[in-house]
Amino acid sequence: MYKRILLVSSLFLSGITGFTPKEGIDHPVISGPAEISTGIPSLALSFNLSEEKSFPGTEYVEKTAKDYFVSPIYGPFQVGDPDFNATFTYRAKIDDQQILERLRIFTADGELLNAQTKTTKTYENNALEKVTFLVPIRNCLSAKGITLKFEILAKSNRTILKTYSATIYPASTPNNTYQYYRNNVYQSLPIGFYGDGQSMKAIKETISFSNLGDYLESDYYYRLDVKDKGFNYESEFPLTYKSLNLRFEDHENLFPYYTHDINGNVIIPLDILNNRNRLTLRYKHNFYINKRTLETGDVYHNGFVFSPDFYLPINGKEHFDNKILYLDFVEFSKSKITMSYPLRYISGKAIVGTAPEGEYYVSGGIAND
Repeated sequence: MYKRILLVSSLFLSGITGFTPKEGIDHPVISGPAEISTGIPSLALSFNLSEEKSFPGTEYVEKTAKDYFVSPIYGPFQVGDPDFNATFTYRAKIDDQQILERLRIFTADGELLNAQTKTTKTYENNALEKVTFLVPIRNCLSAKGITLKFEILAKSNRTILKTYSATIYPASTPNNTYQYYRNNVYQSLPIGFYGDGQSMKAIKETISFSNLGDYLESDYYYRLDVKDKGFNYESEFPLTYKSLNLRFEDHENLFPYYTHDINGNVIIPLDILNNRNRLTLRYKHNFYINKRTLETGDVYHNGFVFSPDFYLPINGKEHFDNKILYLDFVEFSKSKITMSYPLRYISGKAIVGTAPEGEYYVSGGIAND
């Protein structure tokens, strides 16, 4: 009985270590005219492309009766982008025969723009094959979009045996206000494509800023915290942006040790933290703090100490209460969204204070003997 259990366990383990169609997609290879990413990993799909891995199909694949189609990620695209090579790896359940591999590009209205056909190839049923086409996107892509179709044909009668297709558009910047992003989920048109193991899949961007809310507040210790502010981003592309800052005016000169812009605004660079697929904001740089007054600086001053937190100066809350702060997004995502998102500051209670202002307070008078 013991030996039988060992044998079954061994067979089970050998079965689960075989090839899986999704293997390799976690770190796809960007090709074509895609820009270099400096962004942060995404919410739902992997954006970390620093570790280069071969895309699925280039490693050993056990022969099965299941169709298989993969490619690297291509895009996002702009009108006038240079032509690029697209590589497709496939396995198809078709009879042993001579085939032709073809890539055709159509307009959105169905007009044929370009067609390329490779030389005849003898295909064995369920064999793994790879083919590369030069995609003349410079002369094909317009704002109206194009449809790419990779096809496998029987040479004998030109019957199409397999078709994989996707429709793509050049990336464009939406002309939306912060009110739109506060109340709506933004989704781009398809701006790229890849083979996901079963089909040629178009790539979109989906962004929801609803978690940003309407306000910011400081905690008991006068820290102005941004870690609870976040949003959702979903795409096979990595999240990129030119800059992301927290900005507010300082007419009261509450921050004399902090660098201001020409308009007297305090500008605090922000970064994005991916914490178990939850995207939240964080300060990009550390600060210097006067522990006695809680005055904040972005460069060292005598008597200041290093701090990862941004503080409001003591007795500065009342001046800061109801102030409008802005999250400035510049060329955010592949759609290059640029906007200023306002947040109202709400003063939190101190730990100890008077009855209205303090979470805990002292009441009563002098006791009589």
